[in-house]
Amino acid sequence: MDNDTSPLPPDLRPPDADAEQDYERIWAALHRTDEARASEYDVDAEWTQLADRLDLEGDAPSAPEKPTTDRPARPPDQRKDARPSRYARRLATAVLVLCAVVAGAWWWQQPVSVTTAAGERTTITFPDGSTAEVNGATTLSYNRGFQSFPFVPASRRRVRLTGEAFFDVDNAERPFHVVTPNARIEVLGTTFDVRARTDDDTPETTVALSSGRVRLTPTAAATSSRSGVTLSETGHTSRVVADQAPTSPETIDLKYARAWRDGGFAIRDAALPTVLAELERRFGVPLSFRADPSETTPMTLHYAAEAQVEEVLRDICVIQGLSYRETSQGYELVRD
Repeated sequence: MDNDTSPLPPDLRPPDADAEQDYERIWAALHRTDEARASEYDVDAEWTQLADRLDLEGDAPSAPEKPTTDRPARPPDQRKDARPSRYARRLATAVLVLCAVVAGAWWWQQPVSVTTAAGERTTITFPDGSTAEVNGATTLSYNRGFQSFPFVPASRRRVRLTGEAFFDVDNAERPFHVVTPNARIEVLGTTFDVRARTDDDTPETTVALSSGRVRLTPTAAATSSRSGVTLSETGHTSRVVADQAPTSPETIDLKYARAWRDGGFAIRDAALPTVLAELERRFGVPLSFRADPSETTPMTLHYAAEAQVEEVLRDICVIQGLSYRETSQGYELVRD
């Protein structure tokens, strides 16, 4: 078999040797021309010219970019910032909870307070079931639940009173105290009336016992606790004026202490200015007095029920030698 070294395919070979040599020279020339043209072709220059003609940006083609979406790229430190944000939210929640607890404790520490207007009456039921009938122009306050702190019972049940109220106290292990501007009444299951007034800037507390047993003691720091008195019999009464020691117990008719609760009016051995002040509180009507109080005498009045202010004023005027008239502000008493 002959070796075929011709670069041309068999179907393109010329029929004679001279023609074959001519074709080989032409084929070699064509190869040299392609190589020269390839070496002379500058890809970068051609791309620049094409870009200028097509108004493209960039000097050369680059790799295709990855598809993008509308979602912005997450900053590299976003995960680091997220952790402090969670801590901040937890801290804010803890602060809010603490503020709520403090506010609740502060609210719990505020006493329950009830104030009646002149001529008004009401009944209060305490957390332990004890009750108080409250007369007009009276303020009564006590700790919520009779507790020092939420769910922490106080050592004693304590009520503060300025005015007049009738107490019906349930017996319990903890003592029950009624505190007035100048005295303290300690009880252990009893019924009694307390009147605490501050007329003429002189506090005065009077206790009238209906049943049970109470002890009346001045609250002045300089007063010895031995100066208190114990009321243990029905109808016993005692009085503390300013910071003096209580008066010795004496027995009274309880109708005088019960009259206001039945809608009446009663007062014992009181000067006219005191009587008029009690009338104002009982009926809620302003009263004025145009005369010398020293020319009047103490008086005792009792109206069992459904008393009317003009009825009481008529009797006062008869006793004291006065007259009264109605004004745009209430009533005025004058000397005839």
